Amino acid sequence: MRRTLSLLSALAAVAGLTSGVAVAAAKTPKVLVIGLDGARFDKLMAADTPNVHALVKRGSASRSSLYGSGMAPTVSGPGWSTILTGVWPDKHKVKENSFAGNDLASHPSWLARAETANPALDTYAAVDWTPIGDKILRAGQDRKFVQNGDSAGYEKTDEQVTVDAEKHLKQDKADASFVYFGQTDEAGHGHGADSAQYEASLRTDDALIGRLLAAVDARANRGGEDWLIMISADHGHTASGGHGGDSPEERMTFVIAAGGAVPAGTPAVAPKIVDIAPTVLRHLGVAAPAVYDGYPLGAAPSDVFDTAALKPRQDETGVPAGVLGWTHDAPGGWTVRNAAGMPAGVTEWQGWAFTTDDFWTRAAPGQQREANARARGVFAVADPDEWDDKGSPSSRGTFDSSLVSPGLDVAGKSTVDVSFVSHYRQEGTQRGALTASFDGGPERNVLAYGPESGTANKGGDVLSVPTSASVKVPAGARSVKLTWRLYAAGNNWYWAVDAPRLTTR
Repeated sequence: MRRTLSLLSALAAVAGLTSGVAVAAAKTPKVLVIGLDGARFDKLMAADTPNVHALVKRGSASRSSLYGSGMAPTVSGPGWSTILTGVWPDKHKVKENSFAGNDLASHPSWLARAETANPALDTYAAVDWTPIGDKILRAGQDRKFVQNGDSAGYEKTDEQVTVDAEKHLKQDKADASFVYFGQTDEAGHGHGADSAQYEASLRTDDALIGRLLAAVDARANRGGEDWLIMISADHGHTASGGHGGDSPEERMTFVIAAGGAVPAGTPAVAPKIVDIAPTVLRHLGVAAPAVYDGYPLGAAPSDVFDTAALKPRQDETGVPAGVLGWTHDAPGGWTVRNAAGMPAGVTEWQGWAFTTDDFWTRAAPGQQREANARARGVFAVADPDEWDDKGSPSSRGTFDSSLVSPGLDVAGKSTVDVSFVSHYRQEGTQRGALTASFDGGPERNVLAYGPESGTANKGGDVLSVPTSASVKVPAGARSVKLTWRLYAAGNNWYWAVDAPRLTTR
């Protein structure tokens, strides 16, 4: 009898261990997103900010870049709308701090989406820039604490926000929370990003963040909860103060994340601020809508262009020498083919090049290159505008270069589907074409860009647009190559292409 009881006790103990493992694997997901208005990533990481650094050490941190001219200025309205809605300004249509003409009704915040998907969730926001509460978060939270830092002073209202958020994080269910601090932006405007006052505001932000994290750790059931903590900013600041333009310092933002399914360490390809919303929803078990422009951290599709080995500047003297950012050596079976007799111009742009946002936008700022927001990491660019800046080659000929995909097996298939991000600016006689060649045969038109408009051509600028097309496979065809060609161009504009996907069905 004792042996039977002992066996039962042993089995119960094993069951208890198994149950304990199951409980540990099923911790309750919780989210806290913290917004630091106007905080520059380089300054934040250089300052004495131990709480931020501790989060980075156990999670990840990446500098990222905003859109710029052609999409929206680098101001708070578009920035916080993007962080909270998961879409770029060309969708939510917040183009300035007045919020005039916005379409936020079609793009609710991730708090509202979580609340709609699961009304049992406890959702909360605490902010002291009133347009966030009145416009972006006008509905969709169980509780909202809004103060007016513009009138009362952000040092005071940031403290009030912290006190309310501490209480909430300690005592409430606190499933999904957003907390915003505004005083760093105020310091940037008043004193500049290189000032002692700006650095002091970042240290204050860090202390406030520490209080929020301490409130989380003081929760009664902290051990049974899986907390995702994220920090970001809506824009940066110039050294002397101010933002709204296209400089790297004004476009500077970041994503810091720790907890949940976020991979630790610096990602190879920097995330975007549109990735915050889908990362939050993934953690809460809520499906992200198809309209989102971002991906959960660690889940962005791979892109062969990101494997390109980049070089420092050669002719582009406006780019810092330490910025690696271009090559003509195509990765992964892709090829670049320039037309015979194409005159020589700026080395970096002698035909299709593989480059980065940081390099390309520094080469010629303020010409809507910054609006290429949907490109990530390395992308391909044909830029006759910059090509013509050395020796005026367009006086001797035209820019004519092709980017050719590897061969794709189409045997037994009926259709080739191609998708990519297209960022195209039109001027003069410049033309762009996407063509398909089966088994080395003649080029078949798929898409065209140029001065004409209509069903066969995309006339005018087509900025940062997800683009797709389908091509019928001829009977008996065995392989296909796709070609992106920019031609008949002189000192005109450019075409940037990213994330090409070729599939068959």
